[in-house]
Amino acid sequence: MTRRLVRFAAVAAAILVLATGCGVRKTMVRSAMDPILAGGMDALMAEPDLELARTALASNLKLIEGMIREDPENTELLLYAAQGFTAYALAFVEDENPERAVELYRRARRYANRALIVRENVDLLAVEELDRFEDTVARLDDDAVPGVFSLANAWGSEIMLSLDEIAAVSDLPRVEALMRFVLEVDEAYYFAGAHLFFGGYYGVRPPTLGGDLEKAERHLRRQIELTGGNVLLGRLFLVKYVHLRRLDEPAARAELNRILEFDVNQAPENTTLLNRVAQEKARRLLQNLDQYL
Repeated sequence: MTRRLVRFAAVAAAILVLATGCGVRKTMVRSAMDPILAGGMDALMAEPDLELARTALASNLKLIEGMIREDPENTELLLYAAQGFTAYALAFVEDENPERAVELYRRARRYANRALIVRENVDLLAVEELDRFEDTVARLDDDAVPGVFSLANAWGSEIMLSLDEIAAVSDLPRVEALMRFVLEVDEAYYFAGAHLFFGGYYGVRPPTLGGDLEKAERHLRRQIELTGGNVLLGRLFLVKYVHLRRLDEPAARAELNRILEFDVNQAPENTTLLNRVAQEKARRLLQNLDQYL
């Protein structure tokens, strides 16, 4: 099915869903819309045009939220929403409007937490004591990885934009517990995203607060290894959280140029959008590199 037909089918199905009764709408959401959304998300991840991807993702997110209203316990939709809002904030918002990105990341983690409530019968955002939080995460089944990663990814991204807020930073141990769970169950999950997190986690903090550039580099090198070097976010993080922290300008410039010279068409199709986002961020970083040295 072509992308145009996927979009037409999604719109037509949405109109039909809205025109039917509540019980029928829920059934139709589950049976008809899920495969259409899956195809649409695959097409989106393969999209090389960032402006087109930005418009399409924004539209799809509102469609997903409308579907969630009809089927609030559909974990697939909840995870689509969590992953979609996180991706949208990372790719198109946080560089221009960090405050808005924080709100989008918060929305994403609420959706991820709702998915865990439905699938695992656990409300992690309601667990106040850190010890009990860590114990609850440790007792989750392996099939909780998608919800756990989605929650941690959104939460960690939110915190990285709020490092000057004590309340936000105090939640880092919770995100660490979530990402360690993912690392132990499936370190390659979602393009080895847990290793990306720990690269930033150890790279952004001062040594007195647990920062460790060697650990950061090991995690990021492992992400590059696990993805065959086909997901450029690992190399981008290597620049931001290792080379620039070491004030190593030659290494930073060399890595940024390597990112910009990468042929996204030679990588798996489902990495195209991520790699185009990484290249755009690398281009901006290279233009303003002197500000970081």
